[in-house]
Amino acid sequence: MEAFAPLTFLYALALPLSTTPLSRQTLLACASPPVILRAFLALDRPRQLLATLFLVHYSNRSIIGTLRNPGRAPMHLVIPVLSALFNLANGGTMGAWLSAGARTAGLGLKPSSSSSFLSSPSLFALGVALWAAGLAGNIFHDEHLYALKRAKQRSLAKGKGKASGAGSSASATAQGDDDKKPPAHERYSIPTRGLYALVSHPSYLCEWIEWAGYALAALQLAPAPFPSSTASAAARGVLQPLAQWYLQPPFLFVLQEVAAMLPRARSGHEWYKRTFGSEWERKGARWAVIPGVY
Repeated sequence: MEAFAPLTFLYALALPLSTTPLSRQTLLACASPPVILRAFLALDRPRQLLATLFLVHYSNRSIIGTLRNPGRAPMHLVIPVLSALFNLANGGTMGAWLSAGARTAGLGLKPSSSSSFLSSPSLFALGVALWAAGLAGNIFHDEHLYALKRAKQRSLAKGKGKASGAGSSASATAQGDDDKKPPAHERYSIPTRGLYALVSHPSYLCEWIEWAGYALAALQLAPAPFPSSTASAAARGVLQPLAQWYLQPPFLFVLQEVAAMLPRARSGHEWYKRTFGSEWERKGARWAVIPGVY
């Protein structure tokens, strides 16, 4: 479900900047790897870096993380379907935003000449550093969970093996009971490394930091022709880098992530409390996702 984001991102990156409907032939051509590569190479260096960061994140989420994860809890079908739809829309929007902003010269537009800290290389570097820190934290805490899962799986498999060897003469009823899934507190462990000492869902927090850094880095490049009015910008002949920054796709992405993950963090925090009881009170995190706040 995460793989839709990089695919639509690359496709949108190759779409021509046009205010008229594109032909079917053009739309099909934009899915060609050589066309996508040429579109990527046509970007300026900062936009190439942002495109690469986007693809690195989703390569980790959709491929590496999937292969490294020893198992997931069952989920309702509606969750991956809605996630896939969101990733389709987000990937396409981000790709179009990133590439269109580099081609505004074709519309007779140019970036504003005014400079400040909020539209400078300093902010770009700070944003990229935050992105890298967020990604590293995300990977670290995911790997901690994966290690706990593997340890639990080995422990449960070893326990089943001993029970099977010792109970060869057990009744059919006892065998049926043995096949039942162990309770949740036996199948899961309380994570304690890193930010798990403070919050139940540090991966969510790290992902928010990651994309907030990405949005900060993108401030120097904003805005693309949307959502601001292209016509009014063309009348001025200059794009204002900070105009309506809060409506640019990278910032909207952060807001959408927080809105989607915050309720899940709260429910997950409550699940830990219900599942582990007094053990959670001794070893578990005090907050759900933001240390000292929530």
